[in-house]
Amino acid sequence: MQLGIIGLPQSGKTTIFNALTKSCVKVGEYSTGCEVHIGVVKMPDPRLEKLAAMFNPKKKVPATITYVDIGGMSKGASGHGGLGTEFLTQMHGMDTVILVLRGFDGAEGKANPLDDYTTITTELLLSDMAMIERRIEKVKKDLGKIKKPELEKELALLDKCRVHLEGEKPIRMLGLSPEESKALRSFQLLTEKPILLVLNYPEGADPSAVAAEFEKQTGETITPLCGSIEMDIAQMSDEEAKEFLSELKIEEPALNKMIRTSFLLLGKINFFTVGEDECRAWTIPANTKAPQAAGAIHSDLERGFIRAEAVSYDHLIETGGYAGAREKGYVRLEGKEYIVKDGDILNIKFNV
Repeated sequence: MQLGIIGLPQSGKTTIFNALTKSCVKVGEYSTGCEVHIGVVKMPDPRLEKLAAMFNPKKKVPATITYVDIGGMSKGASGHGGLGTEFLTQMHGMDTVILVLRGFDGAEGKANPLDDYTTITTELLLSDMAMIERRIEKVKKDLGKIKKPELEKELALLDKCRVHLEGEKPIRMLGLSPEESKALRSFQLLTEKPILLVLNYPEGADPSAVAAEFEKQTGETITPLCGSIEMDIAQMSDEEAKEFLSELKIEEPALNKMIRTSFLLLGKINFFTVGEDECRAWTIPANTKAPQAAGAIHSDLERGFIRAEAVSYDHLIETGGYAGAREKGYVRLEGKEYIVKDGDILNIKFNV
């Protein structure tokens, strides 16, 4: 799972990247080049912590997410050759996008997150429009030679996307069917990707009014956080961070929520395997059936799947362990058609 972090120069996207990944990439330099930084993050999940406390395993393995800090975009890029080949290559490879908007005054002028949002989304729309139009032209040319139902069907879908983009709306808001999304997958359209909007505000400011106005104007949800503080917290030891947050009367860094939100944007869930040797979180797409979930652990488990012993995280915690959960009838045997739910604890029975 790769999440690309983008934004205009000096928006604080590298600061956010450092905070997310506990990296020390240099910040503050004006750059619009495609300087890519990559960091793998352990997903903070209180459920795994509680399961580990219950089973006291030798090893605890959380889910991970890869964040990619992509070079800054410049205003007016569409008038100078578009977004650039390097930038687009990086963007097309991302599963989703984190867009950092500047909520502070600086060298770039007064903070105007709505204007920055419009600038960037326009660039993404123009990029998708150019790709769609090129493909429409080719499909029409092919249809002029020979009529094929599959090409006619593709042309109808492309026209549907073109009209939507002309209305300055991202493809993710088009309400495509699973079949239509699959047909467009090879294009890796930028505006089809899920997006998480982050308002990077200065220390000491109250971003609530700005965030509320932004959401009113765009209809999009935005997550406010102070990148500089979050980066400082990320560089602290666990004990120092805990003490610092306690003084501020904050339960956890805002970035933890952001990490979980970006994870959910991908349409993923976690199930767990537990025991004395290891407690581990496994990441799968939502609506995955039990055999395919077992395959995330090992292909042999999917191939020889018999059944899954399943109990929900809430029920296991409520009853204090497997003994209590079995006594209450919470531990179930599920077959091949069972849809694994977020937080399930699974024990796979298989035979190869």
